Amino acid sequence: MTDKGDTRKNLDKRTARTRHAAVFQEAIRELRESYAQDERIADAKRAKTTQYIDVYARVRPMLPHEVERGEYTTISCIDDQTMAVHDCLMHNDMVHKYIDTHAHSFTKVFDEHTPTPVVYSSAAKPLVEHALSGGEAVCMMYGQTGSGKTHTMLGFLTHLADDIFNEPDQAINFKAVELVGSKCVDLLHDRNKVLICESNSGDIELVHSESQLARSAAELLDLFQDATSNRTTEATQVNAVSSRSHLICFLQIVSSDGVASNGQLVLLDLAGSERKEDQYFTDKARHQETIDTNMAHLALKQCLLAMSQDPPGHIPYRNSALTRILKNHLWSTTKQSKTAVVVTASPIPTDTEHTLTSLIHARQMVESAPHVTRTTKEIIEDEISTVSLFKTWDAAQVQAWLPSIKKGALASYASNIKSVMTGAALLRYPPARFNMICNGNAEHGKWLSNAVKAHIAHEKKLDAERRARNRLSKAK
Repeated sequence: MTDKGDTRKNLDKRTARTRHAAVFQEAIRELRESYAQDERIADAKRAKTTQYIDVYARVRPMLPHEVERGEYTTISCIDDQTMAVHDCLMHNDMVHKYIDTHAHSFTKVFDEHTPTPVVYSSAAKPLVEHALSGGEAVCMMYGQTGSGKTHTMLGFLTHLADDIFNEPDQAINFKAVELVGSKCVDLLHDRNKVLICESNSGDIELVHSESQLARSAAELLDLFQDATSNRTTEATQVNAVSSRSHLICFLQIVSSDGVASNGQLVLLDLAGSERKEDQYFTDKARHQETIDTNMAHLALKQCLLAMSQDPPGHIPYRNSALTRILKNHLWSTTKQSKTAVVVTASPIPTDTEHTLTSLIHARQMVESAPHVTRTTKEIIEDEISTVSLFKTWDAAQVQAWLPSIKKGALASYASNIKSVMTGAALLRYPPARFNMICNGNAEHGKWLSNAVKAHIAHEKKLDAERRARNRLSKAK
């Protein structure tokens, strides 16, 4: 089920995953169907929970340009606490394929179809209620660049604004700072330099940072937009506008006249890590930022892990500027603190390695040695039960197959495949219909028509070989 025009044997992992998309997709579909009968993964060891820290995982939907280039979904939410990542791999002979499935358990998981209000109700609303009752609460977004952290944070802010301002006589003192390495600036006041100072009593103060009062949800969202527009960004291979900094928003709940109350909520959008292929296009300064980001993530993980121990261990908050800023809120000595970590994951096979890293690092914030349930599925391509026939394909499978033709020359036409354009439908199409799919390009239409014929011929060859083996086996 590969493109007959490309005879290369040595493919990197990411290219192999898209080149053999149809095979891997069918195997993943079979795995998902098996979960209802097979309880080995569904009964994976549950995530460790603590009184004050919960870890959630959210999968973002695929983006249109990802569908066009032949990506597909490699993450399954087996139940409301278990997320499985299907790592699609090739054996050393570059012919035989298999899938390593890594199942992780969290407080709760959300698939790509779960709307933000549902995620907010589970992960963030309890923190808002805790802050309204006078406590300290921290909600942090963690994950790779382009996995949906900032999108999730904006969604949370929209809903928490409604919840807070629905309470009588409430307002919010809003402060937003950006942290790059050890450099901290005020995002609402001309990026003024902020000093991270520790008082004699051990409290952390952000000197030269100022709050602004929001008396309505609209005012709060305007302040947030002002802050994010002043944030340091840079184009990467993942995002045209990718943040290379930590964004920390402080929401102190006050009365409408600005008099402070006890409760405060901190929203933290952690800088996304660059992938190795992104780093080839960055300079020395960007490499240093990546190192600083990873060191801050490590320091945060060490502090949260120490907090989650019973009894809590020594909390090394002085190891980074990020953990120093969060000290008053994550482990307040005067108020009860609650924390939620939301790890966001990209579903596409190109990001598999980074997704696996993000999930394990998020779990290590509350577990020193998280249990991961791993299973392996060998793929036998010439078995009809493993690789579905072209005539059984739905439109999504046809879309995923197009980029494998002529080294991706037809990938841009994937969005032209409508829901009625199934594999069975394409088998009945005259040449003119293939030309139409290719925006009137007759040459490309012929390529597509020939690819369908070649695919069917390959299926017949595999079926004939299977029948011959069966006859030989019976003769013996």
